[in-house]
Amino acid sequence: MSRLVLISNKQCDGKDLACATQALSPDSQNDDDRGLWLGWNGDVQNFGDALLRPVSYQHRSGYEQVTFPLSTEEFHFHYQGYYHDGLWPVFHNHPEKAHFTPENYRAYRQLNRHFADIACEYVCPNDIICIDDYQLLPCGQALKEQGLLNPCAFFFHLPFPSTALLRQIPEHHGLIESLFFYDLIGFQTLDDRNNFLSYLTHEYPVEMLPDDQLQVNGHIFATGIFPAGINARKIY
Repeated sequence: MSRLVLISNKQCDGKDLACATQALSPDSQNDDDRGLWLGWNGDVQNFGDALLRPVSYQHRSGYEQVTFPLSTEEFHFHYQGYYHDGLWPVFHNHPEKAHFTPENYRAYRQLNRHFADIACEYVCPNDIICIDDYQLLPCGQALKEQGLLNPCAFFFHLPFPSTALLRQIPEHHGLIESLFFYDLIGFQTLDDRNNFLSYLTHEYPVEMLPDDQLQVNGHIFATGIFPAGINARKIY
């Protein structure tokens, strides 16, 4: 049986974990259909070597959960540095507030490799992987470079920026090229996907294929529009 493996930057806790049950094992009472949710638990610790990172596995109602802390260096250079001070302003249409350094970018790529290292310990051959949002853009590439051949999708929660905005990121080519390793890239709206396609056609030779597929730099992948929402019946 195949599972859905969700890899996200940071996980919620407490009563909010019910949302994962709906996403990872909807309408299923079969343990074989359980999903897996993997990500940062929100803690920051001084464990030094990534090999000493404590990893927690929990068997929850409806899904399995794997969580782990970040090191103080990872939090400073990746989370506060490249993500919060760099990508966040650009993706929110405030490039004038963005600050990028080579050190922060190296930390961003390195932490994505660590996410992939941990995921490789838990992903089974038939699993389907979905990676959530721009903190983990290169994670799919890191998984593929480790030999995982599982179907792998990426979803943008945030609006995808225009070509002019994206070019404000010094490493924009490296970031976007890491997306080519996914089998499916999902966006919230048609405008978001159009911004992505516009960037590609400005920067690369692109071949349009049937079924919303593209061929770029020798990679074939699909794009789709998947508006994210809530289950209103669970609230009202």
